[in-house]
Amino acid sequence: MKIKIFNIILLFVLTSQVCLSQGGNQDLPEKYYLTELRGNISLDMEITDLKSNKGMINVLISDESKNEIASATFIKVKGLKAEVCFDSIHPGRYAIQFYHDENQNGKLDLNLIGIPKESYGSSNDVKPVLGPPKFEKMLFNLTENKKVIMVPVN
Repeated sequence: MKIKIFNIILLFVLTSQVCLSQGGNQDLPEKYYLTELRGNISLDMEITDLKSNKGMINVLISDESKNEIASATFIKVKGLKAEVCFDSIHPGRYAIQFYHDENQNGKLDLNLIGIPKESYGSSNDVKPVLGPPKFEKMLFNLTENKKVIMVPVN
């Protein structure tokens, strides 16, 4: 019993030391890897030509049935671009959507008539026509490791 208590205390002390040694003012990594999908394909994304380095990028990947398979939030913008890597994706047809949350309020801001005020984009560089881009036009085949470079619509 005493050894069990000692081990718990030792674990707590070591964990505390690691947490305290990390420092609270470090920059976020420039590239993010998400590995919960358990497939064998990697998708590297680079979002370029952003208007500013303020805020964060939010990304959503959906399968052809519109099911969310992966997302990434709080992707740091540096040099007017952002990078994110999704690995362990299964082969299939997917659509990517992103927006640049410049004011970090967790949503894509719209003006009074519903037009986005913040930059956004989608796979295949689908441009909206009188409403959001058509999902079917965003779909692309992912059968091997791929890098996509995306540019905001506005």
